[in-house]
Amino acid sequence: MTKRRIFRHNAALISVLCLIFTAGILTAATLAISQSGTFSIAAHVELQRSMLVAEGVANRIQFLLAADRDMNPNDKPGEVDYTTFEHDRYMADGVKHTIEYHGEEVSFTVHDTVKGWDMSRTNFQKVLDMIANQDDAGDDVVDLVNQVSHRLGDYLDTDDDIKEYGQEATDYEDQLKKPLPRNADMQFREELLYIEGFTELFPLDKNGRLSSIRLIPPENTSSLSGTPGLFAATREMIELECDLSEDELDTVMDALDRWKNEQELLSDTLDEELLAKIKSKFSTVESGAYTVEISSPSDKPRPFRKLIFSYAGFEVSGPEDQNLRYMEWNFL
Repeated sequence: MTKRRIFRHNAALISVLCLIFTAGILTAATLAISQSGTFSIAAHVELQRSMLVAEGVANRIQFLLAADRDMNPNDKPGEVDYTTFEHDRYMADGVKHTIEYHGEEVSFTVHDTVKGWDMSRTNFQKVLDMIANQDDAGDDVVDLVNQVSHRLGDYLDTDDDIKEYGQEATDYEDQLKKPLPRNADMQFREELLYIEGFTELFPLDKNGRLSSIRLIPPENTSSLSGTPGLFAATREMIELECDLSEDELDTVMDALDRWKNEQELLSDTLDEELLAKIKSKFSTVESGAYTVEISSPSDKPRPFRKLIFSYAGFEVSGPEDQNLRYMEWNFL
């Protein structure tokens, strides 16, 4: 074999090796992209499936609550000894439950929907004054309360007079928020997010919701007036409403945690005087309206769209006209 033939053979071999190497790289890249896509698609599919599971569980929970209320109409959250029952109890008490739905474990908690600060047009100033009049409220807090008070007042009143720190139509228009303000009663709780500085006084919760503020129900659903429920009350709300010392407040919050986690009766963890003081401002009687939060169990995390919904409870026969009107329905 001549040198020229040897060179040609070597060149061809190198070309083939380069082609094989390139093909290997492309194959590896394709597999990597495919694997990444599989993970992404799997998570997306799991999230979509979790929404269907949550909706099914939501329906079951509503009838569990109806059945519990039908069998135990006089029971009050925090005063029921769970250990005397062979089955789980379902009340608006913040206790975490786990339920199996078609082979899948799901966790949920139930609270009374009559909860949180009432920021309606006739009551918001009372709440803000309570915050400003705290013993440890500094000048910065008082100034912020005044600003929010003026802005919220202008948002709700029907005139065009602008308060010192307020905002009217021209201000909202400059902020590209036309046709605000409402100039009437709010129709949705989330309208409060339009009020500059409001979330500094009332921060969003871990789910990005204004859960410390009472829900404003849609028309033709249910009234949410009345004394706020105890088991969804925040530490700040209990402190302001009941005027407790720091030690008393710690005791109350510990008692609520022990009820929610271990179902220890409030009468066993709070003395009579302190319990009476709490009950003078907060209710342990169910209003009949429920807020339910559905999620995956904390000990078995997985892709899951959390569902939070509120509705007016119904009898075991089902909602009136078999038509249930939700006050809120949010996937997070």
